[in-house]
Amino acid sequence: MPFLHSKTLLVESRDDFAAIRRLMSTYVPWGEKEADWPVKIQEAGSVEKLLDEGSIPVLLKSNESRTLGVVLDANDKLETRWSQIRTRCVAVFPNCPGRCPREGLVLANQENRRFGVWIMPDNESHGMLETFLMHLVPPPLVPLRTFAETAVNEARSRGAQFREPHRDKAVIHTWLAWQDPPGRPFGVALANRILDPDSSVAGPFVSWFRGLFEL
Repeated sequence: MPFLHSKTLLVESRDDFAAIRRLMSTYVPWGEKEADWPVKIQEAGSVEKLLDEGSIPVLLKSNESRTLGVVLDANDKLETRWSQIRTRCVAVFPNCPGRCPREGLVLANQENRRFGVWIMPDNESHGMLETFLMHLVPPPLVPLRTFAETAVNEARSRGAQFREPHRDKAVIHTWLAWQDPPGRPFGVALANRILDPDSSVAGPFVSWFRGLFEL
C-alpha cells in the first residue's frame, strides 16, 4: 500500500521522480526510506494520466495530501499545458492566474491547502526535464555537450527518427553516453555530480520546491 503524506509532488515519469529526488536531496534532508521523505513523489505514468480528471482534482481534495505540487514538461505546448492545469485546479483555487508565473505557481486557499506548479524547463520556454538538465552540465564539460548537440543534428540529417520536440532528450542522453561509465540515469548522474545539482540554473526550481512545501 502506498504511504500517506501531507505533502505530495505529482510528476510524469520515473525519470522526473529520480531526478527531482536526487536534486532536492542536495538541499533538504531526504531519507532513504519513503516514509522518511519530506515530500511524497508520485509518478502519474504519462502527461495524459497526470492531466486526467481523476488525478489532480482528486489529490487536491484528498484528506491526506494538504500540499500538492505538479511538475510537467512544456514540450512544445506551454500555453496548452497551463490551460489544462488551470482547468483541473480552478474549482479549488479560483485565484489561479491566466499564465504560470515565471518563478513557478504557489497558491494557498482558505482551507489551508497549498498548490504549486512548475512547467519544465523554466515556466516560460518550450522544452522538458532534459532541457533543464542540459543546463546542469558542469562548465568544463559544456564543450562536450555542444559537440553532442552537433552530433545529434548530424544524426537527424542522416535519418535519425527522433521527433524535433525530443531533441534535447536525444542530446542529454548522447552526452551521458560519453561519460564513465556510459549512460547513467539522471538520478545517478546527479548523485555522482556528473550533472551539477549546485548549478545556479537549478536555483529557481529549488526555491519554488522549498517555498511550496515549506522546507
